[in-house]
Amino acid sequence: MHGRLYIGEPILTPIKKIPMLFLSRRVENDQGEFLGVIVAPINIERFVTVFENSRFDTDIVIALIHGQGKIIVRVPNFISSFGRNLSPSRLFESLQRSSTGTYRDVSTIDGLQRVYSYRALDDMPLIIVVGSNDAEANRILQQNYLIAGAGLTVLLLLMIGAGHFSLRTYRRQEEREQRYRALYVASSEMEKKLRANEESMRLAALLFQNSSEAMMVTDVEGKILTVNPAFSLLYGYLEKDLIDHRGYELAAGQQEQSVFDRMYESILEHGEWEGEIWQQHKEGDTFLVSMRVNTVFDELGNPIRHVALLRDITKKKASEELIWRQANFDALTSLSNRRMFHEHLRQEMKKTDRSKLPMALVFLDVDHFKQVNDTLGHDQGDLLLKKVAQRLTSCVRGTDIVSRLGGDEFTIILSELRNASDVARIAQEILRQMSTPFELDEHTAHVSSSIGITLYPEDGKDAETLIKNADQAMYIAKHEGRNRFHYFAPYMQEATRVRMELIGELRETVARNELRILFQPIVDLQTGKICKAEALVRWEHPERGLLNPAEFISIAESSGMIVEIGDWVFQQTARELQRLRQAGHQDFQIGVNKSAWQFRENGSNYQSWLELLRELEVPAENIIIEVTENLLLDSTYQVAQRLAAFQQAHMQISLDDFGTGYCSVAFLKRFNVDYIKLDRTLITDISHERSGHALWEAIIVMAHKLDIKVIAEGIETPEQLAILQQAGCDLGQGYLFSRPISGTELEEKLKNG
Repeated sequence: MHGRLYIGEPILTPIKKIPMLFLSRRVENDQGEFLGVIVAPINIERFVTVFENSRFDTDIVIALIHGQGKIIVRVPNFISSFGRNLSPSRLFESLQRSSTGTYRDVSTIDGLQRVYSYRALDDMPLIIVVGSNDAEANRILQQNYLIAGAGLTVLLLLMIGAGHFSLRTYRRQEEREQRYRALYVASSEMEKKLRANEESMRLAALLFQNSSEAMMVTDVEGKILTVNPAFSLLYGYLEKDLIDHRGYELAAGQQEQSVFDRMYESILEHGEWEGEIWQQHKEGDTFLVSMRVNTVFDELGNPIRHVALLRDITKKKASEELIWRQANFDALTSLSNRRMFHEHLRQEMKKTDRSKLPMALVFLDVDHFKQVNDTLGHDQGDLLLKKVAQRLTSCVRGTDIVSRLGGDEFTIILSELRNASDVARIAQEILRQMSTPFELDEHTAHVSSSIGITLYPEDGKDAETLIKNADQAMYIAKHEGRNRFHYFAPYMQEATRVRMELIGELRETVARNELRILFQPIVDLQTGKICKAEALVRWEHPERGLLNPAEFISIAESSGMIVEIGDWVFQQTARELQRLRQAGHQDFQIGVNKSAWQFRENGSNYQSWLELLRELEVPAENIIIEVTENLLLDSTYQVAQRLAAFQQAHMQISLDDFGTGYCSVAFLKRFNVDYIKLDRTLITDISHERSGHALWEAIIVMAHKLDIKVIAEGIETPEQLAILQQAGCDLGQGYLFSRPISGTELEEKLKNG
């Protein structure tokens, strides 16, 4: 124990809870007799202050650890780490192999992985540990901090030596002891301050040399005095190549002069500047850095140095740019998306307010896009949308903005219009371009467009109103036959209001018993006898009278009411068939129109239809399900499953409006269609175009080859009937035979033969 220094473990004082470290040593006289123990308390918070001021990078960790494992001081996280036991850690495993070294570990304090360098101080139970993410930086940190650790040892020994001397002479000269202690305290404080300043300077130099961020020091004229290794790595220049050169010489030529002007102005006025600036590597490559410049002043307040901290943010900026584009632009067409469209619209409205020149908002919908997408595939549909975007862009000025809202909906903002006729001219050009066939790899797509146009500020004062107006005008263009444009007019708002009223009233039609069902007879064209009928629904509106399906079916579909209406029609048809069978017409069939909405996942419960037929003892063979080409093109699992269920129950399938869409022979075979119904528009023209007779005959022959019967709709004249009979058409319906009639009238017609 003689002459040995003891350093106790760190503790908190009982009352004030101050972190302390106690140094102690046995004191003996010349004969080796015990005189006492000198104890020197050290406030650990002083080490914290020094360590914190020495950290120039938030990543660096400095720690002093007792040989028994407890943390004496650690920055950062001093409070949470004080006194924590690290004896079971990687540090003490490494100490068993060597008193100095490095290791990599995840900190139990903050959970971050670092490379740590350590050294156990000779003859003292103290360990210096320095940690950093950068392994090379940590190696240099180890050297400098361990030098500081040696200084700490000398300081501690001086303190103990002074105490030892004072105790040995205490017996002889107590007054001298007191004076010496006073002198010791003064000199000790002075030494601590000098040691702290020296340590701070060493740490500053250490961090400058080993910082992962580039650092440059210039004089007040901008001449480079020194750079750190990270700067050389970033720019490709050695320090000696840069000395006495101007810092601005490293800037890339693409940087605007105004950036430098603002930088110099800020440094002169405020002593600092922060921003982004393009720089050039020694090899010629350019990169973007985030730069912060601070001025160093002397004790008189005069600037003497500029210190620049730089970080390469080229990849970060590229990533941010990618995220921004993904958020604001359509990935398929590279046009502005819905979010960016709204932003552009607000900006262009403000520009119009300043310039007093009108602006037009154009809504465009691609006609027949769904058919192309379903028949040729989604890849070809995407290719079509890309080509549509290219054509739309070519039709407008460079200042106009084309956006894709989603699906096949596009918008165009025509700003600062000096001539009102420019809008119509551009719309006509778009119609021409869109109706020109699109070449899609090995396929050709024929589409058109429906366009709605609204003007600002004439038609509305806010963005929401303009969008609604353009959409209404586009809807009217599509309703009038597609491949045309339509300007917004106030009456469209009234039409929209009426439409909304009808939607509300439709929800009560079934409950109020306002629906009526009629039947149009279908005649065998060879015998002239009524063998089938088509069920047709009417709405007996309390104020508007009897409404045809064209006036409310589309509204019922868009509002979802078509499901309930369709179920009601099926129920009435089944009950009418029950009455006809009871009257002796066992084989009579009635066709029921089914909307595509009823075949969707949340559509009609077709199992309930089959259960109703069983309940009424009506065979499923008496029902013909009439569907449109669009339904067959919607080749989803639900559609195929429900059509298959009807056919398994022995219902027959009739394809309505044949000849007006894109349905192919493959669909006829795939879905085992029993009937095709020639659209009434084809029948209307049949008596005027003799050259078309061969076409109808070919359709009928093709159908018969596929074991499909043909029904002609809209027969109104004997001439049309004769042509269809000559062509071999099987069945027909129209006003020539009978208008739609009630169930009672149908029963009477069948009774009278």
